[in-house]
Amino acid sequence: MANDFKENRSRRTGKPGRTSKTGKTDRTGKTGKSDRTGGTGKGTGKRTGRTDKATETAYDRLNKALAAHEKALEKNPEDAAAWAGKAAVYLRHRMYNDSLIAIGKALEIEPENPHYLYEKGFVLLQLNREGDALQAFDRLLEIKPDSDKTWNLKTSVLCRLEQYEKALTDSEKALAANPKLAGAWHAKGSVLADMGRYEEAIEAYDAALKLNPKLARVMVGKGFALYSLNRPVEAMIAYDAALKINPDNAKTWIGKGLVHLKLGKSKRAIAACSKAISIKPDSSDAWYCKGMALSGLDKNEEALGALERALRLDPDNIEARKALASVNSKLGISLYEDEEDRMEDEKPKAKRSEWTIKKPTSEIIKKNLGQVREKKVKISRKSVRAKKE
Repeated sequence: MANDFKENRSRRTGKPGRTSKTGKTDRTGKTGKSDRTGGTGKGTGKRTGRTDKATETAYDRLNKALAAHEKALEKNPEDAAAWAGKAAVYLRHRMYNDSLIAIGKALEIEPENPHYLYEKGFVLLQLNREGDALQAFDRLLEIKPDSDKTWNLKTSVLCRLEQYEKALTDSEKALAANPKLAGAWHAKGSVLADMGRYEEAIEAYDAALKLNPKLARVMVGKGFALYSLNRPVEAMIAYDAALKINPDNAKTWIGKGLVHLKLGKSKRAIAACSKAISIKPDSSDAWYCKGMALSGLDKNEEALGALERALRLDPDNIEARKALASVNSKLGISLYEDEEDRMEDEKPKAKRSEWTIKKPTSEIIKKNLGQVREKKVKISRKSVRAKKE
């Protein structure tokens, strides 16, 4: 047993298992001056490696990731897989235009590769080119009509374009061709939820879960539909089930936070929204949820900060704007100056009159008082003349 231990120790450290009783030699090897001052000791090697990683820039990491694909393309410029690899690296670094060029090169070599078409559609979505993305997805579905992911993305794009009826028709076509497509059932449920047909959406989500019980995104959709139907307890069950499969989905934590709010549990809502923010700090909905929860605990100044953050991230977040107005009224603030200016701009322009000309209030008062005094003087003069007569 002791011999085994010595053998293992020697493998781990690269030193003999036997050491002197004084330990001087070992201590010098581990912490002695020779290692710290430029020796080739084990500790020095590790420390230098950490420093290099710490000083490595995003540009360095990008170049390292691209290096293998560049080498492959030097040998064979017609290597479609190498071009696709470059596209994936650029996508990870959010360099969407470069990614699109690279995946385009891959598709020139292999125009009917479903993986490359999917990648192209996804990149086009990041560039907000929904029409072009739809063309890529349509071509992909011609080649591979049973692609669940493609049906999901296509219907979500159509919903983004507010073409709900077309999205619903497409999902039903997919199900007519293959009723065992869980992705198509999920897509149908998503479209129905966007149309406000929550009961039908839940039926579609349940059909998807029967085919694949581990689809977290389907559970999230079902949770939202149940929440919208004012069934918070069932919604919470759906969100918890989704978090067991994927605990790092910010959207699920936001949904859970909103359910806690509906149940009047503000502290739990803050915890859920904070978790969502830690995963996705730029989520307007997460900051809105946190602001509402803070307001429920009468922490109105903190709520104000959270709601303002939500609106900076998404100025079109109507719910956050309403909540901000409510918190402002609690704090005795009517409107901010910039909000007043915005509302003034939105008002219909009327004909300019004495009341629409912007003048200081003091000037208007002085003018009115002067007119009153002039009238009084005229009346007094008339009365004097009448007495004389």
